[in-house]
Amino acid sequence: MKILIAPDSFKESMSALEASLQIEEAIHHYDATISTKCIPLADGGEGTLDTLISSMGGRIEEFEVTDVRFRKRKVPIGIVKDTAIIECAKVCGLELLNDNEKDPAQTTTYGLGELILKALDLAVSRILICLGGSATNDGGIGMLSALGVSFLDEHQQSVTLTMAGLQDLKMIDWSHLDQRLKHVHLIGVCDVSNPLCGQQGATYVYGRQKGLQKEDCQQVDQNMHHYAKLVEEHFGRAFHHQAGAGAAGGLGFALLICHGVLQRGFDVVSQMTDLEKAILECDCVIVGEGKMDYQTQYGKTPYGVLLLAQKYHKKVYAFAGKVEDRDVLKKLGFQNVWAITPPSMELSQALKEGKENIKKCVFNHMEDMIHGI
Repeated sequence: MKILIAPDSFKESMSALEASLQIEEAIHHYDATISTKCIPLADGGEGTLDTLISSMGGRIEEFEVTDVRFRKRKVPIGIVKDTAIIECAKVCGLELLNDNEKDPAQTTTYGLGELILKALDLAVSRILICLGGSATNDGGIGMLSALGVSFLDEHQQSVTLTMAGLQDLKMIDWSHLDQRLKHVHLIGVCDVSNPLCGQQGATYVYGRQKGLQKEDCQQVDQNMHHYAKLVEEHFGRAFHHQAGAGAAGGLGFALLICHGVLQRGFDVVSQMTDLEKAILECDCVIVGEGKMDYQTQYGKTPYGVLLLAQKYHKKVYAFAGKVEDRDVLKKLGFQNVWAITPPSMELSQALKEGKENIKKCVFNHMEDMIHGI
């Protein structure tokens, strides 16, 4: 018997790799003769870099660049074969800020552009940029500036490379954009479909969580419209309405300008890890993440695994820190879904004891899974 172990992370408790190893240990404790294969997964957001490195045996190199508040910070780039992996959150993410530092008028994507330059120096053929968790709303002007683009005000002076700079923007000089971008496959990994501007765009939907005041959204969105107009007049084509252009405060838009494409995180990760082949070769699949409920069907990693498994009529068993809407999940096709947290356990304790809880839960349900195959 061969079991494929393919969980996402259990946020604030354990990484996808840690969850995989606990599940594997439980299986072998039950029966050491069962063959297992671990493919830790991610959805393209925070943790994707580490997950792909662990899944595919890559390496990490660190570079000192400008962080989200114009400080210097060492930030990793993951290298897997001919692919460089960059996590937006590690250089311009909310995770780098205290609550009182959250202000998109003060945050920049400049360091992300510096990381892309470092990746280009490594002579890779593909650069993945995971767009989740940004603290910025600058439309990517910081990133583009690092790549050679000049954003100028009415006096031909550089604007501030934050959201605030969009207010003063009058002209864009593209003449020094790094030409190596034409020869690399640039992929923005994102799971949102928001356009750049408007009520469903970057500013109105995500600005508040980054520190933008509600009363300022209209003006900022107008500035973003003006920026998009300048860009699109130069290129003679529209980018701002494309699905995902509003990802990470407009970084999706900026990547499209750089000959990039936007793809769903699960699709990218599953392709890189040969997940479908592993599903074909196994007898059943174990998935999991922090919480599973009716929203799992809307782009969550366990559901992506389920859809692939259903192609080959393989049963999928799920473990989560918290489970709601079990009947919905079973109707979707999960063979069963178990909560790893004891009912009486407080959340703070459950987060600390996640590794032990998942190991016990998997061991306790091995009979159910084996008899279900």
